[in-house]
Amino acid sequence: MTMIDLADFKMGWRPNQFFAAPAGYEARAQPMATVPDYQASVEELEAAFRTIALAAPRVSVVGEDAAHHRVDFVQRSALFKFPDTISVQFLDRGEGRSSLAIYSRAHVGIGDMGVNKKRVLGWLAALKEKLGEG
Repeated sequence: MTMIDLADFKMGWRPNQFFAAPAGYEARAQPMATVPDYQASVEELEAAFRTIALAAPRVSVVGEDAAHHRVDFVQRSALFKFPDTISVQFLDRGEGRSSLAIYSRAHVGIGDMGVNKKRVLGWLAALKEKLGEG
């Protein structure tokens, strides 16, 4: 699986995807939600996020680019094991702060009944709580 560049990808027409990024993040795709800055280094943010993502059922890491702080996860549906890919890029925001851009999408079907949006917003809420900012 080839990792995508979250600053340069183009979202498709299907509603089974969700993209969130911090304010000021320059991307071709329009974010659907804003990700806050966290009082944590990029490494701390990535470690906290990995803990949350990998604690979710049927999630595994399928790609990594450590030099650019990028990780791809796959979460499979419970019944049919359909894959959703979640691409994350962790961003140094300066002065001990960091953030992330995240794109979650289904590979099967057209609709997802809001699963990708719910996943992204749920993981971001858990991250805020884990880092003591919530």
